[in-house]
Amino acid sequence: MKRAVAMVIVAASLAGCQGMGAKIARLDVGTDRDEVIDRLGRPDSDRSMVGYEVLSWLDRRPSRFSFSHKDYTVVLKDGKVTQFGPGLIRRDGKTSLQIETDNP
Repeated sequence: MKRAVAMVIVAASLAGCQGMGAKIARLDVGTDRDEVIDRLGRPDSDRSMVGYEVLSWLDRRPSRFSFSHKDYTVVLKDGKVTQFGPGLIRRDGKTSLQIETDNP
């Protein structure tokens, strides 16, 4: 009986812990800002850069299985997603932005 209860708890916790990577992968270019926040939760950072709104989620969860982490960024123009993915934002010229991934 104890084993069955433990299995149910583990299964429920895994089902409820959908990672940020899986959540952000379901976004599309053109998604509204409100829908992004509904899907991903409140961002850790919300700022404006060269006419774009940049939302960032910093993955700081400690894990005993991995020493790495990924940060995720969503770039919006006029309230709509223009780009998204793992990494942090950098300026790419005077009027454009690029998400820079952590991997070389």
